[in-house]
Amino acid sequence: MYRYLFFCFLCLILSYQGDTQTTFSENTGKYGEFLQQLVSMIQKDAPLQTYQVEGKKYDLFVEWLRDHVYVLQAMKYFSPHVRSGVELFLDQQTPQGFFYDYIYPIDDGVNNRLNFFDRKYTKVFPGEKLQMHRLPVEADVEYLAVQGVYHIWQATGDTLFIKQYLPVLRKAMTEVMTDPVRWSRKYQLVKRGYTIDTWDFQALPMSIEEFHRRYGDPSQGIMNVCDTTPMGIMHGDNSGYFDASRKLSALYAITGDSAEAHIWQLQAELLRARANTYCWNGKYYKHFVPDDPVPDYLHIDEAHTLSLSNAYDINRGLPTELMAESIIQTYQDLYQRVKDSCIAEWFGIYPAYAPEYAGAKPGTYVNGGILTVVAGELARAAFQHGYESYGVDILNRLMQLSEKNNHYLYAVYRPDGTPDGGMPDAWAQAAVVSALIEGLAGVVDASALFQQIELSPRWMATGLKQATVQVSYPASGKTFGYSWLYDDRHRKIELSLKGDARRVKARIWLPAEAVDRASAFVNQQRVPAHLEWVRQSPYLVFTCPGNATLQVKW
Repeated sequence: MYRYLFFCFLCLILSYQGDTQTTFSENTGKYGEFLQQLVSMIQKDAPLQTYQVEGKKYDLFVEWLRDHVYVLQAMKYFSPHVRSGVELFLDQQTPQGFFYDYIYPIDDGVNNRLNFFDRKYTKVFPGEKLQMHRLPVEADVEYLAVQGVYHIWQATGDTLFIKQYLPVLRKAMTEVMTDPVRWSRKYQLVKRGYTIDTWDFQALPMSIEEFHRRYGDPSQGIMNVCDTTPMGIMHGDNSGYFDASRKLSALYAITGDSAEAHIWQLQAELLRARANTYCWNGKYYKHFVPDDPVPDYLHIDEAHTLSLSNAYDINRGLPTELMAESIIQTYQDLYQRVKDSCIAEWFGIYPAYAPEYAGAKPGTYVNGGILTVVAGELARAAFQHGYESYGVDILNRLMQLSEKNNHYLYAVYRPDGTPDGGMPDAWAQAAVVSALIEGLAGVVDASALFQQIELSPRWMATGLKQATVQVSYPASGKTFGYSWLYDDRHRKIELSLKGDARRVKARIWLPAEAVDRASAFVNQQRVPAHLEWVRQSPYLVFTCPGNATLQVKW
């Protein structure tokens, strides 16, 4: 009786939570506290900035499209301001079809790049005293724009917005896949200069200091490309375009254009097949596959170098299930090898380039530094691919890292735990927020406005017995929430669902003793269910309405 009354009390708490507030309630303990701390960090690190460009106002979390979209991955659950930041870059699409990387005041130090970037990569707004540039070496910006628009659609459900910008996105994606600077004729995959993973600078055949002495600003060497720039296939670009092709297909489908939806779904399948054929080394994705020979001065085995986008690759859906598990296991094994000398296994690249990479010494910044964005993406992947305990372990270590720095999580650390710089902290913090919401709490919006939810609560991995969660889109006021209760004494799991979902695919993680004995009930009526194994984790899977009481008994 006590358990039943307590569960009803939890449901009452959920029903009185704020309509548009994303929260983990007090019964989630340190995980709920960490979520709120992370959101506060993001709001401090990436406060909205307003730019007025050609008579239109735009709000951005970060001046770079890349960073803005990665922050939006989390902030779509906390902020109503999801639309105009991405819209700025869409509105300023270049005649060729590609997008700019960033926007800055004209007096910002990046203005020296106007002196040596080709004019097609820059734009100046004299009246507003602003500048926008595309870093020629970068190959990821167009897929990030598609991801940003998809976030906007999920949070707003605005199909008119989608229809307006679909031609812009199509032009951008097509440009990447036809431009000889971006597209490998040999592999039919996206290529770039030999950067570190998705980063925006290349190494030089001499030190930064020597280049500056001979030629001036090193940016013209490390960020620019020309006909003789050596290039290769970086897996993370191609998982990004695979994911963007699938998302573009979905966006065309919701606007009723089934022909374009089919074309982009086929494009996604082709990209996946090629990338998994050429980029996989048997355990994880190679850092680079040479399109042009790897420069001798890099001194690294690209085929056996683990780089940060492997975690992103999993969450974008590029690897098969067995491949995804192999990547996660690679990181687990790496931690066992380095844990006595290093705080974590979340390297930007491993092993690092030596003796340096464009001025970055081994163990600093992206050249072998510890990136908490890798931790966030890896935790989400671990939760969703049968490594639930590893996902919790990563979150626990991130919390400990934050506590050591006055409850602040930096994006980059050196292997000894010293905070380092080089990338926005909010980018990494947002990745951890996503791991908490979509990984641990297990709320994944499979459509828009929470209309179709995949629900996989994984609180058992934390040792908790109750958890109350609400996830919201402030841009539209739509919500989805649940209360979860694990009653091992009475051999049952109970959930109460509330919010705007029309259909929920419930995937209830079972304790070992419930396997082959569990039955599912929706509103006290038994329903068909089947057992699904993810690695060694059993999930009981069934469908239900968005407002319902669920029970799993064994």
